[in-house]
Amino acid sequence: MSIDIKFTINDILFNQESLQKKNKYTCPICFEFIYKKQIYQCKSGHHACKECWEKSLETKKECMTCKSVVNSYNDLSRCLMVERAFDKKECCCIYSFTEQIVQGGTNCSPPDGASDQNQRKLIKDEENGCKEKIEVDQIDSHLINCQYKFVTCSFKGCEKILRMNSLESHQNECGFKLVICDFCKRDDIKKKELETHYKTCPMVPIDCSQGCSVKIERKSIIDHIENDCCNTQIPCKYFEQGCKVEMKRSELQNHLERVNHQTYMGILIDKLTNQVGHSKKTHDELLKKIEDLSLLIIKFSDACLKKQVLPKALDICSNGYRNKWIISNYSSLAKSKLNCKSLSSPILLILSHHFQVCVYPKGDENKEYISLYLRVNNIEEPNSLKVEYSFTLVNVLDKSKSITKRVDKIVFISPKEWGWGKFLLSDLINKENGWLSNDDKLTIEIYIKILNEEYEPLES
Repeated sequence: MSIDIKFTINDILFNQESLQKKNKYTCPICFEFIYKKQIYQCKSGHHACKECWEKSLETKKECMTCKSVVNSYNDLSRCLMVERAFDKKECCCIYSFTEQIVQGGTNCSPPDGASDQNQRKLIKDEENGCKEKIEVDQIDSHLINCQYKFVTCSFKGCEKILRMNSLESHQNECGFKLVICDFCKRDDIKKKELETHYKTCPMVPIDCSQGCSVKIERKSIIDHIENDCCNTQIPCKYFEQGCKVEMKRSELQNHLERVNHQTYMGILIDKLTNQVGHSKKTHDELLKKIEDLSLLIIKFSDACLKKQVLPKALDICSNGYRNKWIISNYSSLAKSKLNCKSLSSPILLILSHHFQVCVYPKGDENKEYISLYLRVNNIEEPNSLKVEYSFTLVNVLDKSKSITKRVDKIVFISPKEWGWGKFLLSDLINKENGWLSNDDKLTIEIYIKILNEEYEPLES
């Protein structure tokens, strides 16, 4: 971040003593150089800065030097030649001085009422300071672009003050710069803390503490020692069977080849044989439990199927079967990708026949119409079944608008055959048109009558 420096023209102007003696470029009233001041003169040519004229004209309507009458600014003229001449005087850059101008209290602008000469002592930085000579009217533009201006490092925590042209090299080495760990890839580590981080980083490869000459990530060193290190002391693989020798992991193979472990191997074989027998028994018990559970699932499924039968007393001989199928959340079901093809009713058990009603929200062959179908699930060829049925799509707002499709007779020969009916445009099935209730339910009235069923006589 750039540091703004307060300065006066006296700090940077060349030959200021000579210019002051001429009294040409200073105000004769306040004795300040005319840097960034507007200079006005009376008819006799006596000039002063605008600020001094303003103060004087508040009390006296006359020139401060020759006492000639000056009623207002209209009686004065601007001394542009003097102002422009001063603008071309040479000066140095404020950044030609050392960093003490920002770090030292005595090198800041003097307090009000204090002598500038007694308070300010600027030291030229011959080696690192700006060496450019500039004209007075170029000061502002030069200071904006000067590569020798003082800035602070942008890294959080670093308060170093340095010149702009050395900022990049400093930031490359700054201890507060955030760097990425080459091992764990953490990206919030300060550069000066990186070495400390390496001492605890779980991903840094370190030497095995048992001297096996293998480098292992710090987080895996314990697993390496316990399972892989060739210098880890381990027991013989037949330790539990009676061989109590311990050795380095690298010596295990030589031990097994050198020592006869036949007795221990026999003990191990007997143990494994017993384990296999026990495992087989457990396996058989689990299979039995699975079979029992499967039977329970089948019974449960049958019970669920029976619960799906729509409860309604049947008048088989005269009126047939009548009921309502109410589909909840119809809008969301019709739009669902999983249910967009069809919606199926619970099973209707009528005289041992399993009927089912299916709704196609987007139609079957014609994608624009909602369609209703009837099917029988348990017909076995060559049997057939004659049925008359009807579906009524109920309008909950106006019953007179309800739509009924009736089939007087249809013969079902196999479960692949369907009775069907096309109703109205799918887009019209909504609450506004009355086909859905306020809680998004679609109501379908169902009538089914079996025409050719033969009845068994009762015997006692």
